[in-house]
Amino acid sequence: MSKKLILLNDVEGLGIIGDVVTVANGHARNFLLPKGHAQPVSDRLIEKLADARAEREAELLEAKAGAEAFAEKVKATSIKLSVKTSAEGRLYGSVAASEITEEANKQGLKIEAKQVHLGSPIRQLGSYEVRIRLHPQVAANLKVEVVADEEE
Repeated sequence: MSKKLILLNDVEGLGIIGDVVTVANGHARNFLLPKGHAQPVSDRLIEKLADARAEREAELLEAKAGAEAFAEKVKATSIKLSVKTSAEGRLYGSVAASEITEEANKQGLKIEAKQVHLGSPIRQLGSYEVRIRLHPQVAANLKVEVVADEEE
């Protein structure tokens, strides 16, 4: 069975304030209704939340536009990471998202480690395209060059 509800605030993965959603009875009964995230649908409630929904949509559009502008800056940036390697040129360990974030922040890009999505660990020297998720609908590729550390 499913139940129609109207969201009273944003719920990750479900919708924004004022959305009419159909969810499983258990999800409604155990999470949405007790926590005050939703109520049963009524015309009066839909009208009451229309303004809040319009405001939230405008905020989301503005955030997306800001993320798209920042994505252009990310695409134009290239970072270089110096890592310790063996005599054969193999990395000791791998390059982590935190290392990429730290170097990007030094170059003026304000990103967080949770925004960096490595498809697989970087374990070799070379050039890579690393996906940076700036917004749920906006992502950009950052050029990362991994080079051997010259200290020996």
